[in-house]
Parts: sequence; C-alpha cells; structure tokens
Amino acid sequence: MNKHNRKISRPIRIGLSFIIAVALIIVFVPLLNNVIHPIKYIASSENTLTVSIPYIINGEVDETTLEIPRGTQVHISEKGAETSQIKYKGQLVSIPNENLVDSLENCVQIENVYPRRLINLREKKGGKLSDEVVTKGEKVKVLKVDPQDLDTTTGNVKWYQVEKDEKEYYLSGQYVETSKELALTDYSSSISYSTYWDAYYGENYSKDAYIDQIDYKPQEVPNYENNPLREDINAVHVSLEKLVENKDYYMNLNDTTGINSLAIEIKGDGGSIFYDSDVPEDYLSNPSEVTSSSLMSKDELSSLFKELQDDGFYVIARVVTFKDAIFASQNPDDSFTDQNGNLVLHNDEYWPSAFSRKAWSYNVDIAKEIAQCNVNEIQFDYVRFPDGTLSKALDGTIDLHNTYNESKTSALQGFLIYAKEELAQYEVYVAADIFAWPVVAQDDQDIGQFLPAIANVVDIVSPMPYTDHFSMGAMGIDDPTANPEETLYQFSLITKKTLDSIETPAIYRTWIQGYGDFGPDEMVAQINGIKKAGYQGYMVWAGSGDQEILDPRKDGFIDSAS
Repeated sequence: MNKHNRKISRPIRIGLSFIIAVALIIVFVPLLNNVIHPIKYIASSENTLTVSIPYIINGEVDETTLEIPRGTQVHISEKGAETSQIKYKGQLVSIPNENLVDSLENCVQIENVYPRRLINLREKKGGKLSDEVVTKGEKVKVLKVDPQDLDTTTGNVKWYQVEKDEKEYYLSGQYVETSKELALTDYSSSISYSTYWDAYYGENYSKDAYIDQIDYKPQEVPNYENNPLREDINAVHVSLEKLVENKDYYMNLNDTTGINSLAIEIKGDGGSIFYDSDVPEDYLSNPSEVTSSSLMSKDELSSLFKELQDDGFYVIARVVTFKDAIFASQNPDDSFTDQNGNLVLHNDEYWPSAFSRKAWSYNVDIAKEIAQCNVNEIQFDYVRFPDGTLSKALDGTIDLHNTYNESKTSALQGFLIYAKEELAQYEVYVAADIFAWPVVAQDDQDIGQFLPAIANVVDIVSPMPYTDHFSMGAMGIDDPTANPEETLYQFSLITKKTLDSIETPAIYRTWIQGYGDFGPDEMVAQINGIKKAGYQGYMVWAGSGDQEILDPRKDGFIDSAS
C-alpha cells in the first residue's frame, strides 16, 4: 500500500502544485497590476470632465476634446507629477491628478449648487416635499453625495445632501447647476409672451411670471424601452364606468376605426377616485368620501389595463387634478378661503389651491399608484387655477395661500416637474391638458397655463381647441365652429410656432370636439387640419364616451398617420 501510495503521490503533488500556481497567478497578478496600474475614479465639479487630445493633421498640431463622466473607473497607465495617463475608449488620455481619486465618495468635487427655479427641499431622498424651499440662483451648501446617487454612465447626481438654516435636506440634482451664472442662464430668448396682465398686476409682472420664475433649460423627452414613445396615438375619452359596462364595444374600436388608445377617467371632477385607492387615507379625514364611487380594486384595474394593452391599446389614465371639491372641503388650509381661513365658494365650488404642496403630493401619489397598474401615460387635467380669481384676489376677498410668492405659471410648472420626477421610476409618460385660449393669447389667462413653461417639462401637451370655445373671428376665422378643419389647422400652426421657441418641446397631441352637432365629417375635418399643420395624433372629447355619443361619429375616427 505504501508503495502504491508513493506512486500516486507524485502526480498528486504535481497537480496540487499546478493548482496552487494558477491560484497564485489569479490572486497576485491582478494585485501586481493594480500596483503598477492602480485603479482611480474620475472626479469633477461638473457631470463630465472635458479633456483635450492633441493630434497631427497635415503636419500641424490640432486637438479634439473628450467627455468622461465623473465616477468612471480607470487604470493609471503612467503616473506623472501633475498629470497621469489613462486609457479611455482605446485612447491614451492625460488627466490632471486632482481629477483622479481613490473612491467614488470623492468623485463629486463640489461645495455648493444653485437651483434653476424655486424647489422644495426634502427631508429624505424621494420623501415628501418639506416646507423649506431654495430659490432660483440661491447658493446651497452641499454636505455630501452618496455614491449610490452618482450615475457613473452620465456623471449625473440624483440627490445632493444639502444644508439650509443649519438643517439637513435632500435636493434633486436634476434642477441645479454648479454656479449661479449657470443657474441664471437665459434659455428664453425665443419665447414670446403678452404683457396683458401687467395692467392688473403691475409693470413687469408678465416677465416675472412667464420668464424669470420659470426653468427653460432643455429637458429631453424620455423614450422608455418597455414603453416606446409614440406620436401616432388616436384616442377617445371614456369614463371607467362606461368602459366596465361595455368593455367589448370599446375594445372593438381598435379593429373597426383608427382608434388605438383610450383616455380613461380614473380621478374625476369633484375629486372622486374610481378604484380602491389607499392614498386618501394619508390626506383626508374622511377618505371614504373619495372612494364611494369605486368600481374595482387596484389589482382589477391593473388586469383591465393589461387586457387593453394586450389587445393593442395605448392606455392613458386621466387624472383631474386641481378641480377637487372633496380634497378642498377636507383641507381648508390648502384651499381657497377668506382671510379668516374659512372655505369660500368660487364658481359655485370649493377649490384646492394649486400653490399647495399637500395638493401636489396628493395628486402625484394617486398618479404613482395608477402608474403601477399597466398604464402608458398619466394625463393631468385641470392642471390650473380656476378662472375669475383676479378681482377677488386683488380686493382680498379670497386667499389663494400663495406661501412662496410664486406666479401661477411657476406653481404649475413646479407641480409638473415634481410629478415627472416621481413618476419616472415607473416609466410612464406625463401629459398635461391645457385650455386653448392661453395658447392663442400667448399668456396664462390668469389660470397659470403658459404653454412654453408646461411644454418644457412634460412629455405630451394636449390643448383643447374645441371650436365652440372660440369667438367669431378668432384666429382670423369668421365662424370657427363652421370651419373645423381651418380652426384646427390655424390653432396647430400657432402651437407649433410656440413649441418651436423651446429646444426640447413636448409632443403635441390635441383634443378634438366630439359632441354637439359634429358628426363623422367634422371629425375627419379636424383631424385633417391637424395633419395639414404637420402633426398626427388626436383625442376625441365626447363627455364620458357613451356608445350612443360615439357611434354616430366613429366613422370619422380615422388613422391620423395615414
């Protein structure tokens, strides 16, 4: 046995030696390589570090530049006293040693940030909006950046931990710059606006309301891989109740007409929510008042929307936002009151104030809940102040609770910015409905809806140019209702001119009139007017979308892309 053992021990020893040698190579070669070519991380005060790369062309030295995102891991090829060489995307690049650090924690070399507009700080990442704000161009001290909040593919910072009045908060990196000059950069030079409201509010009111308080920095519209951005959406509006009652009818529209989308009312006028939402529990003293008209659970809602998507529909969830008498009646501190804090009726209704951050959070939390139920798009309607508040606000008979001295336009843009930020994680698109007349008038008509301010931050903007909303002679048309094609054409041209004044505008998808005396011919005429202006896509407003209303018109629901 011993002899036999000795015979096999040698091969075993050789094998073990080989294994050990390989292990040593695996362990020590990388270690040695890291000693010779140590790992570093790109650090910068900006999202990317710009470096110059010289080259020779026609016997002369020229140079090009390369952008490297901060947080990028690199290996040092050759270390120098002031600069070191690294290899990046197949090129040898010289990097100042001050921009090469040992850890991700040190990659963001910044002491202060400066917001591009008024922003509410948060006490936790992604938490509720606090009452504390930072203003446009304000110097805000940065305490630290969590490495998890640094996107090393772009260099973007998602959250900054900051200090304000000796308290710690979090500030989204999406809306700040590294200098006051950058924060105050004017992106509005091409934007036109009317000064009509200066006569009521004072000189330069319009510039302050529509320009100075607004963020016009280009904001690219996203295109989610699992929810591709589409411009060929032809939709009809329908209440959730009607959809549930006659699902087969609405699903058949996809096969028999040009309709490929449903805009479904999920939160309605007055504040009712038509599914079993959990959100009211956190905001209302009597949450059952809001869900008393509920038709289904969240799971049932999600299943319904998935069925629609599987059948080829693009699903839009319509959320009526600041027309909400239930929220207002249960939250007087966040609603229109008299100077003593008592709720007041305006246009025969109680209204929440669109200045209220609680009203913002309430509607966004509902939208987030819906976003998890197989929808493609959240459409905010009544994203506005009610008309006719001017005289009451000026004479002090109504208090709009404008805590931060914002313009109405700034408040609405702020709400939509917040909504976009919160909904991005669900990869749904954000749309806003707006009145048509502010677009034509080039102001906000004192309801806060200024098209460039909205279109710069949402993904889809949906005006409501119903022909019967225009007076005789509007846009140079003698009778807009009698000329639906020309009305939609001229309105779309006006909209296009405005959207072209900002670098990254939202997609234009307009509502068209599907009620009154309008039949199939008028439907086609409106769609042709949109197409003539170079756009496609439409949404038919026909009240709750009853079959009795749609049937006489559905032959006019043609494909806008053909």
